[in-house]
Parts: sequence; structure tokens; C-alpha cells
Amino acid sequence: MALLSSSFGAVFFVPGNHDVWCRRDGSEGADSSAKLARLESVCESLGVLTTPQRVALAGGESVAVVPLLSFYHASFDTEPDVTRLRLPSARASVSDYKATRWPRPLACGGEPLAEWFDALNDGRADCAAMQAAGRTGLTPLGDDLAGARGGCTAVISFSHFVPRIELVPEKRYLVYPPLMQAVGSRPLGRRVAALQPDVHVFGHTHFGWDDRVDGVRYVQAALATPHERARRPASLAVGDFRPDTGSLAPLCVFDASRGLPAPRRAAWSDH
Repeated sequence: MALLSSSFGAVFFVPGNHDVWCRRDGSEGADSSAKLARLESVCESLGVLTTPQRVALAGGESVAVVPLLSFYHASFDTEPDVTRLRLPSARASVSDYKATRWPRPLACGGEPLAEWFDALNDGRADCAAMQAAGRTGLTPLGDDLAGARGGCTAVISFSHFVPRIELVPEKRYLVYPPLMQAVGSRPLGRRVAALQPDVHVFGHTHFGWDDRVDGVRYVQAALATPHERARRPASLAVGDFRPDTGSLAPLCVFDASRGLPAPRRAAWSDH
């Protein structure tokens, strides 16, 4: 993040599941909520933005960038179980269940944890103002994000986790079907639906995606792991974005002079 912050005018960040893993010796905080607070402090020290901001563009226009905190819950998975395969449950195989610790009654995979994360998106106005203070081209957005569109050319939101089940390949196509229990958040989905951004960028599942659902464009361009890039490159590609080729340039989701790019082909969202 330090390198990115020194290279770009504004860098935004939301944590994912690996970011809230914590050591058992307590060296990173008492639990994962403390680790999350520590991450926030690190971001602030580096000038990395974690709050909604209006970013000025040339010609007096601006774009709203809205980071959304979230965490998955197992009940996000509403598809029938794949019974032809005998596989361990998400709780038994997903590392987060052992690598994260939460203050009671919160627990990994539970709806209360997803709701707790979602509630952290409220009441951020003061923090947004502090992060924007003294920085040219940034205007903090208040808690009423429904008004984020006012005066903005576009609204771009982003999250680590998946806001809608339609943005994941059907469970029957997954190598590990129980993964569906560890990818998404309905509270996040409701928040994105209320915001109605021009584009919402998400991650976590490592599938290339570019699709429009209920008026919102959803995009994922995953760098993925070296193993995934070698084993299933077609499922990662989004238009000309092909991380398997060794070109790891970012995928553009908005250009100040041209606006939103045309929809891109992606294997799973085209399926």
C-alpha cells in the first residue's frame, strides 16, 4: 500500500478475509476486530483512503468512490446442496474459521458478523472528513450516500466480498461447491442496491466478471494465484485483461475523458 500511495493521487482500500487473520500470540491485537482497527490506522498513516470520497476530475467534474466493508455468511448460499460429492463443509476446510477470532457473540460464517461489518459503513462522515483534510481534489461524502450521485459523473463502489449470488458460478459448476458458503453477503447486496452505483467492483472468488444486474454493473478482475493463472486462465479473463499472459496491469473501470468502458467479455458472466 505504501508503494501504491506514493504512485497514485488517491488509493482506496477495503480489507478481505486474509487481512483479518490474527496470530494466536496476540501480537496483532486481541482478536480480528482489533486487527481490523489496526489496519485502519495503518491506512491512515499511509494516506490510503477507506471512506467514501468525491474525487475531482479535470474540467470540474468528479467521481464518487465508495469503499464498502463486508464479510461473508454461510446463509448467503441458497442453492441446493451438491449431494453427488462427499466434501468437507466450509467450516471444516476454509482457513478463516481457524485464522480469525471475533468477540462473542460474533463468529466466522454467521449472519451477525456480516451485519456487524455492514454497520461499520454507517457513521463514517467524520473519518471521511479527516482523511480528506488537506488533500487537493478530495471532498468527503457524508453518511447519506444516496446523495453521492449529486454533481458526480459516476459513482463507483467496491467491496472484497460478493454482493449477489448471481455473481458466482452455479454451485454445481464449482470444483468445491461448499465454497458458496464463504463468498458473499446479503447485507452488502442490500447496501449496493440502495446506492445504485454505476459500477460495483468486487473480488474474493477469482472469476473474471462483467455483467449488469438490476441496473448495476458488476466487475471483477482477479489476479488470482499463479496456480490458478496456469490452470484456468479463461475463467480469469475480462476482455483484454489476461493475468495468465504475465501482463498484470490494472483493469480500467472509469476513464475521466471517456467515462465507463464498454462491457467486456468474461467467460462466467457470459455463461
